[in-house]
Amino acid sequence: MDPVRNPYQPGAGRRPPELAGRDAELDAFAILLQRYELGVGERGRVLYGLRGVGKTVLLNEFQAMAEERRWVTAKVEAAAGRSILPTLAQALHRSLRSATGRFERGKLLGLLQVFRAFSLRMDPDGSYTFGFDVQVASGQADTGDPAVDLPELFAAIGATMRDLGVGALLLIDEMQDVPVAELRAINTAVHEMGQGADPLPLVVVGAGLPSLPEVLAKATSYAERLYEYVPVGALDQASAHEALVVPAEALGVTWEPDALGRVDQFSHGYPYLIQTGGKYAWDYAATSPITAEDADAGLVQARREVDAGLYRARWQRATPLQRQIMRAMADLSADEPTSMAHVAEVLGRERNELSVPRDQLIKKGLVYAPDRGLIAFTVPGMADYARRQPD
Repeated sequence: MDPVRNPYQPGAGRRPPELAGRDAELDAFAILLQRYELGVGERGRVLYGLRGVGKTVLLNEFQAMAEERRWVTAKVEAAAGRSILPTLAQALHRSLRSATGRFERGKLLGLLQVFRAFSLRMDPDGSYTFGFDVQVASGQADTGDPAVDLPELFAAIGATMRDLGVGALLLIDEMQDVPVAELRAINTAVHEMGQGADPLPLVVVGAGLPSLPEVLAKATSYAERLYEYVPVGALDQASAHEALVVPAEALGVTWEPDALGRVDQFSHGYPYLIQTGGKYAWDYAATSPITAEDADAGLVQARREVDAGLYRARWQRATPLQRQIMRAMADLSADEPTSMAHVAEVLGRERNELSVPRDQLIKKGLVYAPDRGLIAFTVPGMADYARRQPD
């Protein structure tokens, strides 16, 4: 079949042609937006799950939903070992510039003055030009201490949005990588905004690895009450089939049930792998319907792609000892969490010898700690790849 018309779109953060299995999350967020507009308020959301389950896609959908309602939105991605504040200032700058074209500038003036004070602290050398020709607010969001500045900035944003009859949405991807002091400041700001009888309409939505709820709780003890925690996992079989069948049917192409089953075995319901399997099955099919033989041929190439792109880069970032740990994890429990004590036993080492390489694997984003003493892969299918590597 024509590869140009291939509807499947594997890739990091790319929206699939059919966003199957996520209606509950989208409906709940639509309600959240409407409640804030009524002045009722809601907790923000924290999406957590393995890589490749579609968390970033959901963040993008949330942003689009908010913008359709004329909300001011800003989306940032945290990076390990780096402050998120300069990136946040740049994202807010873009969103506020857009807002000045939609709302009366005079109603934004006070917020722009506070934002300029904040941005000057974030970019004292002027390497990023924020370009708002307004006076700097004195004594607001200008201390350089995120624990003070972020609550004041968020309060200014929320109060202005309330006066405009809309809201503001801040989306933070890879939230587990936000430095602890800044994460604590974000939580403090969210906490303060929700304490009044009239909650300020600024919503924070974060996304990250399964360890994110624990990371937030360590930053502030009340974090478990600040957000609604939403696990994002693999799709059930019906939703996985919908993700494959609906885009194909729109182009007059059908799937044989056995072909869908082959992609099920390859993807285990993970959206990124579903899109990859669908893409190559389509390319290897000569005509409709897509058969099991087409899927088998396509999935050989799909496996090569995910090995080369998704798994190999992660494997190569690990040291020889870290690879031994991952290989032991794979042999012990595949993609399920396993005990570090068992890993140490398999490797014939004392557990404390593995503490440093374990922590380094976590910092590299290759594994996470779902509970005390346990460890698991962050990427579905990594165990299979590790088992196939030479000793």
